[in-house]
Amino acid sequence: MGHVVSRLGHEPVHPQAAPGDVLPDDVDVILLEPADPRALGAAQVLRLRHEHLPIVCASIYPETANARRLAPVAYLVKPFPLGELERALQTAVERISLPV
Repeated sequence: MGHVVSRLGHEPVHPQAAPGDVLPDDVDVILLEPADPRALGAAQVLRLRHEHLPIVCASIYPETANARRLAPVAYLVKPFPLGELERALQTAVERISLPV
């Protein structure tokens, strides 16, 4: 999915969120697989720090209550067309510039 982010002109960051790791604060949008407990935990921490940070979920599983609590801009279930991911990321990026 990083190549889709790059193709849209953005820089993908792949934090290795383990307990005690410092998570980046300069993230504009989170793209995560919520079935990965480390990714979900990192997203929850970033959400606490940045209440309006847009999140896009892409998963092999249907949406769960934990993922819903993140209030993602989009929840895509694999397999999905890359165009759908691009649209979801564009929507998330557009939300960054909207007044809160």
